[in-house]
Amino acid sequence: MMPERLTFDTPGSTRESESARDRMKSQVTNFFQPPGEPHEGTLDAVLNRVVHASADLALRVSGDGVIEEVFRRGVFESEELDAWVGQPWAETVIPDTREKVGQLLADADRVGMARERQVNHRLPSGREVPVGYKVIAIAPDEGFLAIGTNLQPLSDLQRQLIEAQQALERDYWRLRQVETRYRLLFQRSIEAVLLLEASTFKVLDANRAAGRVFGVPARKLSGSTFPDDAPLDADARDEVRSHLIGVRDRGRSETLTIAFSGGEKWRMEASLIREERDGVLLVHLSDVAPNRVRRDHPRGVDVLRLLQQAPDAYVVTDRSARILIANRAFLQLVQMNSEEDILGQSLGRWLGRPGADLTVLLTNLEKFGEVRLFPTTIYSTLDLESDVEISAVLTEDQEPPCIGITIRNVSRRIGGGEPTTSREVFEALENMTGQIGKVSLKELVQNTVALVEEHFIEAALNLTDGNRTAAAEILGVSRQSLYTKLRRYDVDAPDPS
Repeated sequence: MMPERLTFDTPGSTRESESARDRMKSQVTNFFQPPGEPHEGTLDAVLNRVVHASADLALRVSGDGVIEEVFRRGVFESEELDAWVGQPWAETVIPDTREKVGQLLADADRVGMARERQVNHRLPSGREVPVGYKVIAIAPDEGFLAIGTNLQPLSDLQRQLIEAQQALERDYWRLRQVETRYRLLFQRSIEAVLLLEASTFKVLDANRAAGRVFGVPARKLSGSTFPDDAPLDADARDEVRSHLIGVRDRGRSETLTIAFSGGEKWRMEASLIREERDGVLLVHLSDVAPNRVRRDHPRGVDVLRLLQQAPDAYVVTDRSARILIANRAFLQLVQMNSEEDILGQSLGRWLGRPGADLTVLLTNLEKFGEVRLFPTTIYSTLDLESDVEISAVLTEDQEPPCIGITIRNVSRRIGGGEPTTSREVFEALENMTGQIGKVSLKELVQNTVALVEEHFIEAALNLTDGNRTAAAEILGVSRQSLYTKLRRYDVDAPDPS
């Protein structure tokens, strides 16, 4: 049997309200009386002490979920929470958490106590505060005690943690972008650049230009020591080492001219980048004789002049195949008088199948970077037809990207025998000839057409590397018509497009 309920009061918690709330108060006694009053040792007194010791917000709730009494402290003391008395508990929380209130009351009614759940109160001031509630059933038909803890500090901490994580994520990607730009600038620099560990002069990084200066791939410079592993004589190494020590100690840099073993002179400039424990030396090497021909190219070679005089047609175009440079052999092939007449023109103007062949050529260049021995036909301005083979390469490491195209006229080439596929077609036609008199002429013609049609479809697919769209353009049929014929002849062709 439950002990008789005590009446307690929290200082300042009773306020005048509307008549409905007063009637509710007149029916129940004040449960949340400060401890230390009469009836010490009763269950109500124990619960009272628990509330005062642990709760930021506590509610006494009737069996049907109506708030009968409110205890508050801390951030809740300034709120007019007495207005909740007489209201259903579920109506004091935001709609998204009302279901949790019902679950708390149902669990407490079933097993005597409900585990903690978070609900979000909409306070009279308009603030929204998360509260973690545990609900205890006081006694049969005596309602419930909801003991709440303010979760706003935890919510603020979680929000700050999420914001910190997002800031770290943004900083990470910003650093990645900066690193990418640094790597691009570092490797594209025409000056040789070395990054050295300040204490040991060990090479941390080197760009491609530095690799050319030292005559080795740049990646092999990493881990070596400068100047000990450089192609310098002993005196030059001592001079460079003293210079680097001075830069490391004083932080100032002066230009030093050094001579490699091969006699080449380079201007060296170093600067110190300070870090927490140590530092990094940034070393620039620039050629004292900038007009000197690079060692990795033969002296005095004029590549463009050689291409202009080459017997095969050579064209440089932009990425859309508009002509930028053309040699004399190409002008002769297309029967044009001067290079100025064709600059800016599309190469597809002279191709036998302008839409199809050019599409196939550009698609394969974008996909593979190069095309070898691509067969097509060139029609000159005066309609002279020439069978040609095209080899091309796309260079994306320069601005703007360009396509270099070599065109070889094979019209007078002595053939090396019929292709295997052609022989197979002729053999099949010979076999059909033997059916004369056995089947009707109409059936013979239909079978022959089907055989030839299948042969040319397979040839078009091989030419376009399985690209059905380009194959349809080459054959002059719609894509849907080509799909129908592929199914009819059971031709298996992947479509990389």
